[in-house]
Amino acid sequence: MTMSTMKRYRHGLVRGFLLAGLLLLGGCAGFQERMPRLVFDEAPEGQGRESVGPCGERYAAEIGLRIDMIRQQLEQDRPRSALAHLETLGLDFAETTLMRADALRAIGRRDEADAVYETLATGCLAADAYHGMARNAVARGERHEALLLMRESRLARPADPDIRNDLGYLLLLEGRRREAREELLTALELGGDRSRAASNLVMLLMQEGRTAEAQRLAARYGVDGELVERLRRLARSEPGEGDE
Repeated sequence: MTMSTMKRYRHGLVRGFLLAGLLLLGGCAGFQERMPRLVFDEAPEGQGRESVGPCGERYAAEIGLRIDMIRQQLEQDRPRSALAHLETLGLDFAETTLMRADALRAIGRRDEADAVYETLATGCLAADAYHGMARNAVARGERHEALLLMRESRLARPADPDIRNDLGYLLLLEGRRREAREELLTALELGGDRSRAASNLVMLLMQEGRTAEAQRLAARYGVDGELVERLRRLARSEPGEGDE
């Protein structure tokens, strides 16, 4: 590897970490925003109501309420509390297993989280499992591995806007702008948190020197002006990589 190649590689890693904190890890929606909420079914006469989880698991409504409380703790950025309550509850459903993996990832126990995610990789929450492993890979600086895992996540759930956005983001980091654009535009059309996909598209357009178009897009989707300026500065620091 030549000295210039090494410099470009180091620059790419630094750029990746900056963008990851800004657009993927810092603002990435957690599983609780993608996972269906509990559904309460009327039970046969003489029995109590039941909760139905996203994989069809059934449990008493009281248990469902406790699971919902743990989900709220994760949404409120209280992963240690969520983990403690999961251990107390002691349930072995796919839904609670995914919560445990996400809680472990949130507190930096990534190897443990990956081990839990892997147990879900062939089930109904495979998309969430691969998504979580991909985010762990990004945090470790393993962008190629993260890209492979995110592709698996998209394959498992192609209509998830958060997954399509995060895949587009990783493609953008790799300089694969055509592919990134398609993923990000798909994320916008699917809905969800459009500000994240819009922010990544703004970055892509600025990398291509299409500043006026980027500013129009930012205004259309309400991207914060301070963030737009940060994206502009990051785009100007790019080494001018070509598109694949």
